[in-house]
Amino acid sequence: MKVMHAWATAKNDPSIHGGAITIGNFDGVHMGHEQVLAETRGHALDVGGPAIAVTFEPHPRAVLFPAEKPRRLCHLHERLEGLKRAGMDAALLLHFNKELAACSAEGFVRQLHAALQFRHIHAGYDFAFGHDRKGDAEVLRALGDELGFTVTVAEAFAMQGAVVSSSRIRSAIEAADFKLAEQLLGYRYAISGHVGKGDARGRKLGFPTANLDVRDLAHPPIGIYAVHAESGENRWNGAAYFGYRPTFKGRTLILETHVFDASPDLYKHRLRVAFVERIREDRAFVGTDELARQISEDCKAARRILVDSA
Repeated sequence: MKVMHAWATAKNDPSIHGGAITIGNFDGVHMGHEQVLAETRGHALDVGGPAIAVTFEPHPRAVLFPAEKPRRLCHLHERLEGLKRAGMDAALLLHFNKELAACSAEGFVRQLHAALQFRHIHAGYDFAFGHDRKGDAEVLRALGDELGFTVTVAEAFAMQGAVVSSSRIRSAIEAADFKLAEQLLGYRYAISGHVGKGDARGRKLGFPTANLDVRDLAHPPIGIYAVHAESGENRWNGAAYFGYRPTFKGRTLILETHVFDASPDLYKHRLRVAFVERIREDRAFVGTDELARQISEDCKAARRILVDSA
């Protein structure tokens, strides 16, 4: 999948012209997105051109309403990987800033069409765009009549009695309802990143951990979890701690993962931690001996859960 970061790059690449496009944030590339992307692929086949996703970074709410910016379901590279898996031929990744936010709906579509020369646009059921979100399907159709493209609007995709949305998935994750999150995402909820340097306390206790930064990501409540971990071709069962380490007066939210029956050196490697079930809440312990005993019990509980969920 080609990834373009600028209008000019898209305009100068005729191989991605004349297709079908869809526009959205695509955070998490969940089941609702999958429907829109699959339908966009179908429209691209109909017009004989590429299927293209137009998306934004950072999230528009982070620019327009910084105090209300949503925690992301995945990192940018994971979003692009998801778009590729969904069959997109290209992605136009636009830097969202106040200048782009101030662009009128008509001006945005004209600029987009000049860059991609698309013949069809497939919009989400709740799609709105341009300054003050004044652009809608009617605006698109009027511009399509002038510029020579057609417009369709996707139906809302519902599961378990409600529309699938990124905000609904965040709520499921925040409630540690990983079964619902997996149904809505289409894959098991996970946090990934490159393993950072820790203070080696876990290793001293006999339970070495790999530490991930969770800033800006949607996450479950603090506590202990049974998890699956993977790095490259390697897969492990494990137990993860998510919290502030109150026993050591910690102040930074961190995800620490201990993998079973292995001692891999994961420092600086990319690690993906998939959550299966919450074991218990977080709490402070009197000393390291008490903490080590509890970690041992948590690992036993995680092993039981992971056997049952296999």
